[in-house]
Order: sequence, then C-alpha cells, then structure tokens
Amino acid sequence: MRTARCLGLALVLAPLLGACHGKYIRPTSPEKFEATPERLQRGQYLVNQLMACGACHTSRPSGDLFMEGEQTDLFLAGGNVLQDPAVRLYVPNLTPDPDGLGSWTDDEILRAVRDGVHKDGHFLAPMMPYDNYQHLSDEDGKAMVVYLRSIPAAKAPRPRFEGEMKFMLKVLFKVIGVQMHTPVANVPTPDRTDRVTYGRYLAEVGACTDCHSMTAKGPRKESDPLFMAGADAPFVDARLGKVWARNLTPDPETGLGKYKPEQIKAAMRDGKRLDGKRMAPPMSVMIPHYSGLSDEDLDALVAFLGSLKPAKHAVQEPELTPEAQKMVAP
Repeated sequence: MRTARCLGLALVLAPLLGACHGKYIRPTSPEKFEATPERLQRGQYLVNQLMACGACHTSRPSGDLFMEGEQTDLFLAGGNVLQDPAVRLYVPNLTPDPDGLGSWTDDEILRAVRDGVHKDGHFLAPMMPYDNYQHLSDEDGKAMVVYLRSIPAAKAPRPRFEGEMKFMLKVLFKVIGVQMHTPVANVPTPDRTDRVTYGRYLAEVGACTDCHSMTAKGPRKESDPLFMAGADAPFVDARLGKVWARNLTPDPETGLGKYKPEQIKAAMRDGKRLDGKRMAPPMSVMIPHYSGLSDEDLDALVAFLGSLKPAKHAVQEPELTPEAQKMVAP
C-alpha cells in the first residue's frame, strides 16, 4: 500500500518537478569559440588566478582539498573529494581527457560554469560556485573555455564515484533545484575604469561574496546589512576542523576598517591575516592563485570592499584540529 501511494504521489508531482527543472536548463549551441591569443591569455588568468579553479580541480596526493598542495603534473585533472557531514562529492576532471571535458561542446562547458547544469542535464551541487560565476561576462566565459581546451589532457588519479548527499539535500539540490538561477546570457564586459563596479565583478567571479556572506541557509545577498560581514556557517572538514570566513566590510573593530589598502593587498599576496596570523584553509589554498592577481585588479577589489557599508559583526575564530594548527603556526 505504501509503495502504491508513493508511486501515485511521484506520478502527480513528476510533471510539476519536470517543469520546475526545465526552466533552469537552456539549450546549448554547437558553436566553437574562436581561440585568439587574447582569449588564451585572459582565460589563463581567469582559471589560474581569479577563479582559482586549481584549488579544487587540480589533484592532491590524498584527494583532501584543504590539507595538501596541488600536484602540478595533474593540473585540473580532478579526483579530489569534498566532504562534510552532509555530502561527499567527487571533484571532476577539467582537462580535454575523455574522462574530463573531451566530449563536451564549448557552450556545454560555459553553461555548466555559469548555470550549474551538467552536459547530461542534471544540476550540479552548489559547492561549485556557479551562483557567483553567473556574473562572468560572455567574453570572459569564452576566454575561460578556450584556455581549458588548450591544457594537456590528464587522467584523474582516483576513479569517479557518484556524489553522496543526505536524502533531503539530494531532493532539494538534484530534483527541485533550490540552488539554481535562471540561465544567464548577454552578460556584458565590466567597465574597468569604474574601480568599484569592476571590483564588485572580481569579488563575485572570485567567489568572495559567497564565502564571506555564508549562513546556514546560503549566502546573504547584497541588500542584507551583513553582506560580506563574515560567515555564520563554517567550512567543516574532518582533518581541518571548522573555519569561518572573516568580515571584509570597512568596520574598524570587526572588519577591515583600520587597515590601509596596501596592507589588504599584502595579505592577498602572502597569505597572512591582518593580525599577523597565517590564514587557515580554505583561504590558504586559494592564496597561491589570488596572489597572482594584477595590481590593477587588487586595487579594484580593495576599492569595492572599501565601498561596502561597515557592519559590526564579530566572526568566530577557527576551531582547528592539531594537524591544521601546525599549518597556521608562525
């Protein structure tokens, strides 16, 4: 009886869920993006610095994202594991290998990055920051794809496995798509002469706005008084412990208000917090990428942070395992 009832409910809900699912998926084009030298150079910068793709997608010796360095011979080959109490996910291969993006069209890659939709039509988990990448301009998106096409094919060191999620998360993310946004198109290239506007673009595409606004229900929006004022929900990892992203608003007590622009830029270059402590993961695994940002981009990013409304919001200090404490020791 219970089986019949569940089957009946599924038959009733299937058309509704299908309609909801479909509104997040746009058809892709077979267009091949032109590989100009300018796009290759810009794509390399986006992938390796601003978007820091290798922080997750370059293989690490044990597959742990937070505790080990990237293996340069397995650049963007994936095979790492993202795991917390609610999920266990495989980080995919982004190289042109057949097990990676070798069979994908250019537009399928762009759709996955900006809209969170896989080649086969299923929704990607929101650990992939496509909510941020929806702001990636059309031209930057094409440059990123052109660069990914140019890198050497590589085999992931660990076999792929199906992502594991708690049941309700799987329903919300994979079926209903509560994390999804409507497909983006015609995203303009930002005006670099407007440093605050361009800095906002960098913060969005660099995923700063998600991590530093995170709550248990997801990231705060820009209209929230605590936007960019630090996380209430921590990153959690068995080997790492718990880490809360810091307050980046100009509040002089709990944020960046008492620091000069050059000090903020230096922190992005050397991976040391402004109080002198070493940054903990996950920020420490991003620094090898962010440290390569141009002075122009860092100036724009600092200008954007300085334009935010100061928010007094003290963020909890990290609760690190003994192993992770060694990583932040002076």
